[in-house]
Amino acid sequence: MRSGRVLTRIVTLILLVAATAAQQVSANATPADTNGWTLPRLTVTDGTITDVTGRTVLLRGANVTQLNDYAQNDPALPATARLEPDEFARMAAHGFNVSRLTIAWSALEPTPGAFDTDYVARIREAVKDAKAQGIYTVLDMHQDAWGKAVGTPPGEACPSPLERGIGWDGAPAWATITDGWSTCNLGGMRESSPAVARSFQNFYDDTQGIQGHLVNTWARLAAEFKDEPAVVGYDLLNEPNPGLREPISAADQIGRFYQRAIAAIRQAEQGGFAHLVFFEPSAVWSALGVDALPPPHYLNDPLVVFAPHLYSGSINVDNDLPSIEDGFRLALDAAARYRAPVWAGEWAWFGDPDADVAKVDRFVDAMNEHRIGGAWWSWTQACGDPHFIHDGNTADTHKTMGNMNLIDCPSGRSAGMEERFARPLSRAYPRAAPGTLAEVTATGYTGTGTGRLEAWYPGTARPDLDTTGVTDLDLTRIDGGWRLTGTTTGTYRVAQR
Repeated sequence: MRSGRVLTRIVTLILLVAATAAQQVSANATPADTNGWTLPRLTVTDGTITDVTGRTVLLRGANVTQLNDYAQNDPALPATARLEPDEFARMAAHGFNVSRLTIAWSALEPTPGAFDTDYVARIREAVKDAKAQGIYTVLDMHQDAWGKAVGTPPGEACPSPLERGIGWDGAPAWATITDGWSTCNLGGMRESSPAVARSFQNFYDDTQGIQGHLVNTWARLAAEFKDEPAVVGYDLLNEPNPGLREPISAADQIGRFYQRAIAAIRQAEQGGFAHLVFFEPSAVWSALGVDALPPPHYLNDPLVVFAPHLYSGSINVDNDLPSIEDGFRLALDAAARYRAPVWAGEWAWFGDPDADVAKVDRFVDAMNEHRIGGAWWSWTQACGDPHFIHDGNTADTHKTMGNMNLIDCPSGRSAGMEERFARPLSRAYPRAAPGTLAEVTATGYTGTGTGRLEAWYPGTARPDLDTTGVTDLDLTRIDGGWRLTGTTTGTYRVAQR
């Protein structure tokens, strides 16, 4: 009898070990299916994005907009570009390890209560293709100016000095409750439209249950990816408009939506694992670099990440105030309220690359200094993208569109890469560094920890490196550059000579 109990315990122990190993395998992608990189699932440790093996992870990449559901304001021009089969391979060749994939509520729930599985399949295919190139995915519930149905109807005029509004992206038409408010705006500023503000306020007030619909859609989407480590997590709502409330009340109602969405996501993830949740301040932050913030008690989940759009020095109201460096300081101060990491969900420059490239370098320097990541806006934008359509006027689309992966318009043909921006965006960096990263600069990095080190180096010339505390060092030539791997024990340092 005793020997039977012992045998039973041994068998049980073996099964537990096997189950644990299987769980670890499912949670940690192997180099074989990620182009030689490792993509373990991510978590948050002491205010830093880390992976489950204990490495600090810097997520650097671009916004991918090809699956978004933009309004087609000009029937002759597609609003999104095709997501080509080699898209993520080309991103990987610039050293990117993350895609902020913009997705649309209007496509996920085209009618009340629906869940478009064909659209979900397209999202899943993009996640799989990115993963195969060693690229994580952040799923971003994108919106600009509420949705496609807030444009000024054909034949309707706007009194001077107001201008006609165009359709954008985000909410489905059935969830667009304007109460008849004007769709006109001031000076082409989409957020100044009364219809946009009214639609947002009805969302925060859960008029006709529309907020609940988006919460349920998030839950259904999270259930689809609850076992996928290559999905970093979920950006709950892009640049939320404050609606019709003053700043403090506006921040509170945004926070209440976040709390509700997070709870639904966590419930849906049961049986899988919890992913990161990215939350943004209001759209005012992108314009001013500062705004009232959602109260921390709505965001007490341990895996939240503060994800503002850091356009300081770029397209905010005053290009110089706050400066690039001040923008980082403001973001870090805000994140400290939540004890959360910072990740710049959007950042970019849109003017003359010759004049702006030095600012892009400064931004990357600031990311290095604070050991954080971000996603450039954007990888590709089509000729009919609403960002380039104004009042149905297509005159400004007869040129090259985009600011990285360029498209000739109106033909839609590829016009190559904007190399002046590609160079600073492709700079060397440690993708995953064991333990704690103490310093990252343009020429190297230091840290303390034990495990597998992975880093990216651009260019054809083999990097000439000086290292301490790194064994089994390997440099492998890959498309666009070099993959460094090695094993660290204790304090380590890697520097380019």
